[in-house]
Amino acid sequence: MNILVLLKQTFDTEERIIIENGKVSEKEAKYIINPYDEFAVEEAVKIKESTGADVTIVTVGPPRVESAVRAALAMGADKAIIVEEDSFEGDEFTISKVLAAVVKRDSYDLILGDTWRLTMEQLKWDRA
Repeated sequence: MNILVLLKQTFDTEERIIIENGKVSEKEAKYIINPYDEFAVEEAVKIKESTGADVTIVTVGPPRVESAVRAALAMGADKAIIVEEDSFEGDEFTISKVLAAVVKRDSYDLILGDTWRLTMEQLKWDRA
């Protein structure tokens, strides 16, 4: 079984967030794995442990996403795909197209993660 977890980062809401010129300043911002995606990684690893499945993490974003991917790999994921792209920041529709291309390229039996809805729509797949 091949499991794909769609992973994204978000601001750590327990940290101070600074707004400069109408945008969130990344100077002191701390990013974490989106909590729902962290749950998805945990669930995928549980399935892996009981079935021997392979768990792949995929994320789209700037170079800082590497820390989230490393955390997911430390949790027990087997491999990761990083689509490094700054210009998609906050554009969920475009990100879902990129993620759908990854899903089409490879074969997965189960897809988990918070951004799966738009990705499944791009693929024209039913969702449970």
